[in-house]
Amino acid sequence: MYYGARLGVALALTWAFVGCAPDRSSTDGAGASSSAAEAPKPAPASVAVKATDFAFEAPAQVPAGAVTIQLENQGKELHQAQLIKLEDGKTVQDLGAAFKTHGPPPSWMKFVGGPNGVAPGQQSNSTSVLAPGQYAYICLIPSPDGVLHAAKGMVRPFEVIVASSNAANTQPETDVTIKLVDYDFQSSQPLAAGKQRILVENMGPQAHELVLVKLAPGKTIEDFATWAESMKGPPPALPVGGVGALEKGMRGAFTADLTAGDYGLICFVPDTKDGKMHMRHGMMKNLKVG
Repeated sequence: MYYGARLGVALALTWAFVGCAPDRSSTDGAGASSSAAEAPKPAPASVAVKATDFAFEAPAQVPAGAVTIQLENQGKELHQAQLIKLEDGKTVQDLGAAFKTHGPPPSWMKFVGGPNGVAPGQQSNSTSVLAPGQYAYICLIPSPDGVLHAAKGMVRPFEVIVASSNAANTQPETDVTIKLVDYDFQSSQPLAAGKQRILVENMGPQAHELVLVKLAPGKTIEDFATWAESMKGPPPALPVGGVGALEKGMRGAFTADLTAGDYGLICFVPDTKDGKMHMRHGMMKNLKVG
């Protein structure tokens, strides 16, 4: 979650720093129908990640294929676990060097989702299909002092290793699909009260994220966007999950258990053309959950 817009320049440079009938969608895109005779698909691997102020506690290796990251925020600030794939033999040391440069993110840095921001004491999750290679968890949320958590050490490398032949390699079935485009959230159907799996697909030409927030009574997602620019006073909403930044064409999913009320969707990713956050291009939406 590219969060805390009052940072202005820092957020504009975040890209450089790293930088109802259910829909039942599937991420393999094959469109093949299931039959009763087919064996049940393997479940995604589950990985527990704990976030504190300012570090991650997480395993050093994760199996390839569909992986559900269960993020628990044990800190006193908002945290996320943005997943970044490091290509071309790059390491977190190279990632640190990229923090100091200006301009677009290097081509070897790929944003592949992960659990988005969640409030202290709460949990969030996301499921991604990960190929073998080198990765990192990173938190791109700033503290009230304006410093990104990543700059305070909230970066942890991990390796995705070849999994067993019976590992899940596609997303489980989902109830709702939300497509990310420039600059909108397009949902296959309204979100409902209760537990549901939400598939997030980035159909836009540049990276996007989905931040789901529960709005305080009488507040709107526009109020939350304004608050994020200063982070002063009580927040008019609290993040309750979502999927971190995804490259063009990528997918991620998360499970949400929603109560009735007002919610909002927002994207804080800086635009590749003008550096303005996508919310300032109108990428925010108010939702009513009945």
